[in-house]
Amino acid sequence: MKKKVLAALMATMMVASLAACGSKPAESTDAAADTKTEETAEAPAADADAAGETKDLADLKLAFIVGTENDAFYQSVEEGIKSQCEKLGIPAPTLGDQELDGNKCSDLINNYVGAGYDAVALSANDPAGTMPAIQAANKEGVKIFTFDCTLDDQYLDQYLAFVGSNNKAGGVTAGEYVAEHAPEGSIVGCITYASAQSTQDRQAGFEETIQAAIDGGKDLTLIESQDADNDQAKAADIMQNLITKYGDDLSYIFVVGDPTGYGALSSIQAAGASTKIVGFDAGETACQYIADPVVGKIWEAEVAQDPVGIGAGIVDKIAEYFTTGAIAGDQKDLIECKLVTAENVADYLK
Repeated sequence: MKKKVLAALMATMMVASLAACGSKPAESTDAAADTKTEETAEAPAADADAAGETKDLADLKLAFIVGTENDAFYQSVEEGIKSQCEKLGIPAPTLGDQELDGNKCSDLINNYVGAGYDAVALSANDPAGTMPAIQAANKEGVKIFTFDCTLDDQYLDQYLAFVGSNNKAGGVTAGEYVAEHAPEGSIVGCITYASAQSTQDRQAGFEETIQAAIDGGKDLTLIESQDADNDQAKAADIMQNLITKYGDDLSYIFVVGDPTGYGALSSIQAAGASTKIVGFDAGETACQYIADPVVGKIWEAEVAQDPVGIGAGIVDKIAEYFTTGAIAGDQKDLIECKLVTAENVADYLK
């Protein structure tokens, strides 16, 4: 690539951030340098240096596969992808919806490989299920990138770079809030989504933090987390059963994603229960709930991600690779999350 093109791209990419979680979408690409964590994978992608492939950004053919377009989070990720491609002069990308189905994700990957795409970036919501398709793509020379949900660590050699939230640290943030605000002697729990690595990390961060508080003398009982499979109706059923079993002793429930929270909220409201919600995503609806003088008494807090920044960030990684033939720095780019409460929720509302 000509030096003046490379210089222009690098200047653009220095301005375009990988985004700090918790910023409003319109501001998401301004503050990444201050918020990126040092928790990264030690091993680089196996073929990042070996490939040495470069290509004019104007000639790239890119595909991005989100978890589900029915989720506001992934809609915002797509916004970041499209806007950053336009900013960098990359042709309009193909956007795919795996509908949280590993088989559909594999089919999309295979289709993009067959259609001659240069790179495929995906949210690896089903790491094991999509691995055969990813491995086949690598054999064909199609470059694989991941965002939001990454592959398990044994597959570090199967993708070039990842951009997403520091999900475990976000779970810690939720746990710290609950440990501070839950009354002594009360019960706390988590409704999780066990299939995705990102939500497993959120659950782990929360549970470890609560257990540490208990070990440190806080009088709490941590009940076993239950899997709602990212389904609002299942989350409502789980919440109803927990209310029936524990009543007002259940002071807080941590939900690893907003759709799960919507289901939990409906059961809490229907039962007139006193259980409080701490959510994860900080989508527009959840933030409106926190700001609402009535619903906010139930939905107290959120852990905020930056989906627009994640989308922009993975485009930056792809552009870097095809500009230089390698990914400089860490393979995993983890972005810190922030806590949203009634005190600062106005900053997150559009």
